[in-house]
Amino acid sequence: MGNEIKLFCVPYSGGSAEVYRKWSRSLCSDIQLFPVELPGRGKRIFEPLQDDIDTIVEDITATIASNVDSNDDYVIYGHSLGSLLTFETYYKLIENGVHKPQHIFFSGRNAPQNRHNRTSIHRLPDEQFMHAVMSYGGNTHELIENQELLDLFLPILRADFKVSETYCHQEKKDKIACDITIINGRNDHSARIYDMSEWSYYAGGTATFHTVDGGHFFITENYGPVVDIIKQTLTISNKILERQG
Repeated sequence: MGNEIKLFCVPYSGGSAEVYRKWSRSLCSDIQLFPVELPGRGKRIFEPLQDDIDTIVEDITATIASNVDSNDDYVIYGHSLGSLLTFETYYKLIENGVHKPQHIFFSGRNAPQNRHNRTSIHRLPDEQFMHAVMSYGGNTHELIENQELLDLFLPILRADFKVSETYCHQEKKDKIACDITIINGRNDHSARIYDMSEWSYYAGGTATFHTVDGGHFFITENYGPVVDIIKQTLTISNKILERQG
């Protein structure tokens, strides 16, 4: 790879930027990791939580725009709710005059225009809500046994589920102007019931699909193959860019 590339990673429901930090050990030196922190969690825990997708997308757009110079190559990776936020953020970046990313990675979520299986988990009472959240896997069991953690995370999870479940897809005029990669966990029940090829609908370039071992949280439980896919993909697209340049 010739030039450095910035990798912005958007977390899943209830996740903070921390979930991506351990990736840095496995990435090449010319991929600079920028885990995106959303308001109300992690380092921004004292800021008000947001449950409105437009506000969150504005926030992520501002974070990326302020870290990208006009000649910087950058890519975005979003997982689960992060995929949806990444999708909307791409269009907001373009609308705000930021140059397009070199690549986008969507993982662990069905395509944004897919409206099947609408749920309203975010409206359930606490105990039922947590049981529904637990069905996705991850480390939610630890939460339920620790009241302090639960008090901290319940509002975050509820806000994130609300964003995801009340999302209303507006048809976009343009396709995504860079290549995209879609990654899913082989045992991810939340994504497996969907036709993942529907992501191709928004691909203005190539859409590439990968399946890795693991459930919904494969990006933390089995992130090695994911990082390999990112490195491979960016090496290939950089070579193409160099040829074109």
